[in-house]
Amino acid sequence: MLTRKMLGQGLPVLWTERLVLRPLRQSDYSTLSELFSDPQVIRYVNRGSQPTLIRARRLLNQIRSSSAKLDSLHYGICWKGSEQIMGITSFQHWNDQNGTAQIGYILDRSCWGKGVATEAVHRLIRFGFSELSLRKVEARCYEVNVSSERVLIKCGMCHERTLPSFVLNHEDGETSDTLLDVKVYSLDREQFSGSLQERRLQTLVSDKHE
Repeated sequence: MLTRKMLGQGLPVLWTERLVLRPLRQSDYSTLSELFSDPQVIRYVNRGSQPTLIRARRLLNQIRSSSAKLDSLHYGICWKGSEQIMGITSFQHWNDQNGTAQIGYILDRSCWGKGVATEAVHRLIRFGFSELSLRKVEARCYEVNVSSERVLIKCGMCHERTLPSFVLNHEDGETSDTLLDVKVYSLDREQFSGSLQERRLQTLVSDKHE
């Protein structure tokens, strides 16, 4: 198990079939600033009445602060063989005492629809249960954010509850009185272990029939 003290020395690099999840570097923040300045990318992130650029700066400051205090663990998402980040995935509100964390992810529009978010989030979840000894992972998304919800479902998370309607601002064609529910998804260690075992069995059965 990786402790808070160990992680204070640096996050380990994580690999998937196509991706590298690596700790953020100082040089990444200019890229993140551009990414967060896209209204479509942060449409459902850091909602409020302030313009996109102000919300983007606030988000960058939150990432810097939470990273320094290890309140959150932020990973840059890169294609294998590239150092350029195309998004981030994070364990937010990490509580190592209770073994809980909340998943978050933001991805450049050029990478939407390619399974990148699902691949990155699934790898982070596996890291959380296997290396951080998390007991439960949670994620939240607006009810209309169907793409984000699909990522959570593909990663094995289950709808747990729905929070009362939140007011959105009037950006992106929304009216000032737009109300949307927020869906809460979760996955515990036992559920994740069971899904991994099921995948192994399916692989064995598939191999026998080839």
